[in-house]
Amino acid sequence: MKRLVHLVFGFFFLVQFLYPAADAIRKAPVKQRPIYIPRLEPAQQPQGTITHRSSPVVRPVNRLGLTISLVDSSKNGYGMIVAPTRPLEVHDGNFFFVYRQWAGDQGTSGQIGAAYSSDAQNWSVYTNLNPGMGIGRYPSALGNLDYPYAIWNEYTGQGAGYGGRPYYSYDEFGWDGNSMSAAYDIDVAWADSKDLWVGSPDHSYDAVNGQDYFNVVYADWTRSNSYAFHSEAYQDGYVVFGNEIEVIDVVNDMVGGDASGSYTSSPVLDINDDGIGYVAVTTYFLGGDQGTSPYSNRHTIAFKQTTDYGATWSGGQNGSNYYYLPDIVLNFMLASGDFPSTWYDACSDTTYTFEELFATYDFDMRVDSQGNPHFIVGILPAGGGFVYPGISPANGFYHFWIDKDYLANPGPMNTPTGWNYSFVASAQESWMWSTPSGGSYWQVTFPSLAISEEGDDVMYVVSSMVVPGPADDPTPSDTCNADETYPEWSEDVFVIRSTDGGVTWEVPYNATNTPDPDPNDDDSPEEISAHAAAQGATSTRVYLCYQMPDWLYGSTTGDPDGPDYKNRVYAGWVDLDLVRANDVQLLPDAYALKPAYPNPFNPSTNIVYQVAQEGPVKIQVFDLLGQQVTTLVDQVQAPNEYTVTWDGLDAQGRPVPSGVYLYRMDSNGYSQMRKMMLLK
Repeated sequence: MKRLVHLVFGFFFLVQFLYPAADAIRKAPVKQRPIYIPRLEPAQQPQGTITHRSSPVVRPVNRLGLTISLVDSSKNGYGMIVAPTRPLEVHDGNFFFVYRQWAGDQGTSGQIGAAYSSDAQNWSVYTNLNPGMGIGRYPSALGNLDYPYAIWNEYTGQGAGYGGRPYYSYDEFGWDGNSMSAAYDIDVAWADSKDLWVGSPDHSYDAVNGQDYFNVVYADWTRSNSYAFHSEAYQDGYVVFGNEIEVIDVVNDMVGGDASGSYTSSPVLDINDDGIGYVAVTTYFLGGDQGTSPYSNRHTIAFKQTTDYGATWSGGQNGSNYYYLPDIVLNFMLASGDFPSTWYDACSDTTYTFEELFATYDFDMRVDSQGNPHFIVGILPAGGGFVYPGISPANGFYHFWIDKDYLANPGPMNTPTGWNYSFVASAQESWMWSTPSGGSYWQVTFPSLAISEEGDDVMYVVSSMVVPGPADDPTPSDTCNADETYPEWSEDVFVIRSTDGGVTWEVPYNATNTPDPDPNDDDSPEEISAHAAAQGATSTRVYLCYQMPDWLYGSTTGDPDGPDYKNRVYAGWVDLDLVRANDVQLLPDAYALKPAYPNPFNPSTNIVYQVAQEGPVKIQVFDLLGQQVTTLVDQVQAPNEYTVTWDGLDAQGRPVPSGVYLYRMDSNGYSQMRKMMLLK
């Protein structure tokens, strides 16, 4: 598919682009407003040019390790576009997928559908779970030993806002019963003063007492705060939820927003089977955007904890009503060289200075078997009231975690008692783009996290990310005229695995790998909005779902983004050991020097780096005066990911004093420097 892509020189310089929608991709402005802009679904308004053709069905069957099935279609793709929802449930060999379902050319876009499978390959489709309603939004799936559940909210239009009203339905005959119940209220005291959207649901099971617990947390788009609903009674599938519990008080504790957007994300929920869990947002604490908060003055993660399966919630860090990622972590990441402190735009002759790091709005969180929280969050630099999504390979997904016993009083960073972080994957090649309607991919591309049921050491991050492909530049001598095209531009599903509890992460695996096969047509295979199933992961396998726009059918809302089109929904799994068993190496396609871990350190630290092409590689350590301390690597290396350890000794084997040191990698024209701190 032909794509005309423009480099943008400044924030206010926007340029034309080609239609149809799949062609209308452009590079985004260098700097952008940091406010969260919800991707609101336009009114159903089919384009007059719809031909009712359909794009060919695409199954990436040639990808090793990927098993995927086409499940159904939806009128548009807005049901899966945010991270807090949980579309795919995996429970004891049962699979339940809930989505917004195709209801015909003239049908509603809000019909809720579901599908059951016993093998994640052959699916039985259940139609119209919300008859008589028909404006369902943001569906999720849950399940316990006996029943699968569908969770969603209806757009009622009542009251001062959108009238979001949450419901659930369950299969009255159990798994594969094909007898979904009527829709029941989650909020039994719902009134039109409420406006509950983007539910993040959870089921947990107390094996000692044989008790099921259900919890759902919502953002209220009118009252601004976030509210949880906790099950108070359960019998043969039927759940009675208690009254709302205010868990995130945006009005009094956070920087909220206005008609143009908000600084607080939708909440994310997870609780383990011991009843320990968390509800989290990314946000500014009140005054944090002005540097006057007593808690945090960065756009950070704020959350509360439950130890009783969601019945009560609490915080308590530094006198706050919440726990949070402290500023020292984000400040250290910027100061240590994980991110550049400045960036020069040669096309506009402008130097941008970065003052802080900013946590993105779509993120994910899981709780391990010990009750410790794990967050996968996008991090990007900010300064001067803007964020800079596409300027550095460091912009991307990071893993943050801490032992729950030290939440109230964290110890030193990157130690067993403090907050720890690791780099998961770069999102620069995704975040540098704008959507056809003018949105930004830094508010589109999101991570989804799964922890193996066989042990907490194995974790997976799943995400739909952009693969631009090679550029076709008719005037390569002029790098600022923005006339290049990207004929193979595509969005693919990536899987990134850790086998050491999230300390390090493997090279991202492109599980679908479907570049545009014909740059001259109006079609393209884009796998968007990928989610990992929260359950069912093993040491080798993760279950996932995604959707693909049917570009040839046309937009069903009148807007040009992928979710505005008819979409097909897919589900299946990726087995990374099958990839390796076929001698397929996950080789990096770019050079990278990753943050040292631990950092600060004593007595040694590990440095992970990636080599994209065979050639000489040198990694050296310097003091702050620029004097060389030692050389860690000096040899020719093949493409791969490597780890080298520095034990705090100089080239003569003598211990070096405490302090900040620089480490630099040079290879085939690539050069990157970072900081690390030795403490004794």
